[in-house]
Amino acid sequence: MNKGEVIDILSSNELKAQSRFGQNFLCDDDVIDEIISIADIKPVSSVLEIGPGLGALTEGVLDITSSYKAVEIDHGLFEYLNERFGDHFIHSDFLKLERQDYYNGEDVILSNIPYYIMTPIMKKLMVECDKAQKMVFMVEDEAVQRIIAAPGTKQYGPLSVLCSCFGIVKKEFSVPANCFYPMPHTLSSVISLTRNLDIVITEDFCDLIEASFSKRRKTLNNSLSDYLSSKKTNIELKEALRKLNLSENIRAEALKPDDFIELHKLLLL
Repeated sequence: MNKGEVIDILSSNELKAQSRFGQNFLCDDDVIDEIISIADIKPVSSVLEIGPGLGALTEGVLDITSSYKAVEIDHGLFEYLNERFGDHFIHSDFLKLERQDYYNGEDVILSNIPYYIMTPIMKKLMVECDKAQKMVFMVEDEAVQRIIAAPGTKQYGPLSVLCSCFGIVKKEFSVPANCFYPMPHTLSSVISLTRNLDIVITEDFCDLIEASFSKRRKTLNNSLSDYLSSKKTNIELKEALRKLNLSENIRAEALKPDDFIELHKLLLL
C-alpha cells in the first residue's frame, strides 16, 4: 500500500485521517512486509490487531492465516475494512472492551499505537492476552526508551518493568515520517516483545508496580504505604525486602524486573 493508494481509498470512501484518534496511515510496502516478517506469522498463527487503519497489515496477514481479528474505533474505517476484507473486525474503543469480547487466545498481537494511549493499550494487552507469544508495535521513537529502559536510569518505570516481565524486548527499526499519510511530526519505531518467561502479568501486579513508582524520589516503603494499607499482605514490606536482600531504603528505580516479580509473590500471592 503506497501513498497514492491510501489517498485514493480515503477519497473514494469519503474518509479522512482523524487527529483525535492519532491516525497516520502506513503507506510503505517495505515497512509493511518487514513488520509482518518480524511478527513471524505462520499458517497456524492467530493474530489480533489493534487499530488496523486502512488495512495496511491486514492483507499481508490474511495471505498467511485466516485466523485474524482486529479492533477499530473509527466507524468509517470499520465499514470500509468490513466491506473489503470480510467479517474480521470489531467496532469499538479497545480500552473499553472486556477481555471475552475480543480475545480468543490469539498468539500474535499487532498495533500501531498512538503515543497518548500507548501505556494503557500495552498494559491491557499484556494483562489480558495471556496466550500471546509475540507482540509487534509501532510507537513514537521517543517512547522507545521508556519501554527498553534499564534499572537505575531516568526512563525506567512501570512500562519498562512490565515489558521485561513479558519477555525479550527489542527495537527492530525506525520508520521515517514519509512512510505515513498524513505525515506525523515525529519519527516512529517498530518494537517487538517475544515471550520467554512463564510469568502471568495480572492487574494486581501492574498496580503494585505503578504504586512503586508513584513517588520517584521516595523509598519503596514510602511509595507503597498507601497501596499496601488497603491490601491483605502475607508479610510486611520490610520483611519482604529483607528476604530479597534489598535495602529497606531502596527506591523503585533500583529494583530489577525479577525483584518486582518476587516482591509480588511474597506480599500478595
